[in-house]
Amino acid sequence: MRNMNNLPESRRTRRLIYVDASGIENNSVFKISLYDKENNLTSILELGEVENSSEAEQYAIFNAIFYIKKHNYFGCHILSDNQSAVNSKMIQFLAKEYKLGISWIPREANVIADKIAKLEPTLKETEWNLLKVFVELVKNQCHNKKELEREQEKEITALKAKIEKQKTKILNQSTQINSLRSIKEKVK
Repeated sequence: MRNMNNLPESRRTRRLIYVDASGIENNSVFKISLYDKENNLTSILELGEVENSSEAEQYAIFNAIFYIKKHNYFGCHILSDNQSAVNSKMIQFLAKEYKLGISWIPREANVIADKIAKLEPTLKETEWNLLKVFVELVKNQCHNKKELEREQEKEITALKAKIEKQKTKILNQSTQINSLRSIKEKVK
């Protein structure tokens, strides 16, 4: 783990990243926005192949995580006005994995990201393609971790069974030894 004191000042402070999603054309097209308060940076990305606003809100958070990792920022906290996206198991997995804060905020506190999401995209389609790859990799990582945990649980169960067998064997040997001692005492 890196020592925060060795980082430049801009990477030591708590960085707030606001995100939001917006549906246009009767929610047939979605856009996501990101507002990095420290840099006063905004970005808007139009999403293709997204079916609903909940999925778009999750992509807004994924985009923030991707942005944070791409720029190697530390001490970041992502703020979203969509509680189901914030509580998503995959989002929570990433927050823990990458040591990020992710919180729900009221819509009224997310005004800048909300307004930005309605503007014209500032990022190109290649950013959307990169984001999709990132999300696929994260999904695979999450599923691989679950599979690894299942395999480890099987190994632990097998080891516990082996230990129980060894305990039983030792107990039987102890009984036999005591029995032999008893016979030896009688023979004397």
